[in-house]
Amino acid sequence: MNDLNKPVALILGGTIPHCELIRQLRDRGYYTVLIDYLDDSPAKAVADCHVQESTLDKEKVLEVAQKMNAQLVICGCVDQANITACYVTEKLGLKPPYSYETALAITNKGVMKRVMMEKGIPTSKYIYVDSETELPKVSLRYPVMVKPADSNSANGVKKAASEDEMKIYLKDAVQISRNGRAIIEEFVSGQEISAYCFVKDRKAKLLMTAERISVLDGEDRVIKCYSSIAPARISDRAEKEAENIATQIAQAFDLDNTALFFQGIVNGDRIDVIEFAPRLGGGVCFKTIKENTGFDPISAIIDSWEGKTVDFAKYNAPSRLLVVNTIYGKDSTFDHIEGVNTVLESNLAVAFYQIRTKGDKLDNSRASSSRVAFFIVDAADETELLHKVHSVYEAVKIVDIDGNNVIRKDLNLESLWEQVKIK
Repeated sequence: MNDLNKPVALILGGTIPHCELIRQLRDRGYYTVLIDYLDDSPAKAVADCHVQESTLDKEKVLEVAQKMNAQLVICGCVDQANITACYVTEKLGLKPPYSYETALAITNKGVMKRVMMEKGIPTSKYIYVDSETELPKVSLRYPVMVKPADSNSANGVKKAASEDEMKIYLKDAVQISRNGRAIIEEFVSGQEISAYCFVKDRKAKLLMTAERISVLDGEDRVIKCYSSIAPARISDRAEKEAENIATQIAQAFDLDNTALFFQGIVNGDRIDVIEFAPRLGGGVCFKTIKENTGFDPISAIIDSWEGKTVDFAKYNAPSRLLVVNTIYGKDSTFDHIEGVNTVLESNLAVAFYQIRTKGDKLDNSRASSSRVAFFIVDAADETELLHKVHSVYEAVKIVDIDGNNVIRKDLNLESLWEQVKIK
C-alpha cells in the first residue's frame, strides 16, 4: 500500500481542519492514512489512503496502526478521537502530548468540572447525574444547562427554564452520552467566547479570542452558533484573565506543549469556564488564527504530536476582524450549493467550506444536522463586514433535491447585528 517507503501517519477523523493537517503531513514526508467511518468526508480526497473504520474503536485503530507500522497517530480537533490517538500512540510505545488517562478524564465533563472546582478554576455550580439516580438535593438557580457528559458536538445541550424542562432534557442527554451520565449546571449570562491557546513550558499563550453568536432555535430550543467574531469584544484585562485561566487549566491537568482551547462566559473582566479541550478548536479556527496572527496552529499540532517544541516566532497580535459564518439550511434533502465561485472571485470571503454531500438530510432539530457550509469574512471595520456578509447571503443558494433554495437567512450575523454589534 505504501510503495514509497515513507513513514506512515494515521489521521483520525475526516474533518475540514484535517484536510490541512494531511496536506502538511504529506509535505513533511509522511504517507497519510485517514481513518473515518464515512464513505466520503472532506479529508478523504487529500489522504493517500482511506480506511473506513470508526475512530472510536481503539482496538481496530491499533490493529491498523500495527499492520501499517505507523510512526504517528494523530488527531487535531476531535475530542473522542483524541482519546483513541493517545491510546494507540501509547500502545505503539510512542509518547502522545498527554496520556491516554488524561485524555479520557478531560472528555468526561463530570471529571472536568470536578477538577476545575477543586483547583479554583472559575466555573458554574453543577451536579453530575445519570438516568437511574434520583436528582440530589442541590440548590441550582434556573435557568440551567443540561449536557451529555460524554459526547461529541453540541447535540443534546439544552437550556432549561424550569425543573420540569430540565427533567425532559435530562432524559435526552443521558441517552446521547456514551457513559449514560449528564451535567446540569447553572446558566451564566454574558458574552460567550472561545479562547485559543498553546501551552509551552506549562504556561499558556493566548493566540486569539472569538465571540460566539448563538440563538435558541425552533420549538425544541436547539442552541445554534451561527457566527464567530475574532477577536472577541472583551477588555484587555479579560484577555489577560483568559490567558491566566488557560495556564491554570494546563497545570491542573498536567498539560504541556499542546494546543488548548476553552469556551467561557465573560462578564466585565470575569470569565467563567464552560468547558475546555487540549486540542485545536473545531470548525475553521485553524484558518482564522493563521490569517489574523501569522501563527500556524496546524503546524504546531504536528510539532506537538512529534514531540517537538512549538515556536511562536511568527506570531503577531490580531489586527483585523475575521468572522466565521455558518450557513444553515431548512429541513430538506441537500443537493448542491450555488454561488460559491462568485463569492470567492469577488473577494467577499477569504474561504468557503462545504460540509454536506448530495443526499444528506438537513434536520434543524439537532444542533449540527442542518449546517451546510462555513465561510470566512475578513474586514477592517463593521461596515465592510456587514456589506460582505450581506453580499454572500445574496449570492449563495442552498439547493435541495427538489430545486428549492433552502438557505436560512435568519441565522446570520447581519440579521441580528444590533444585538451583537461590536463596540
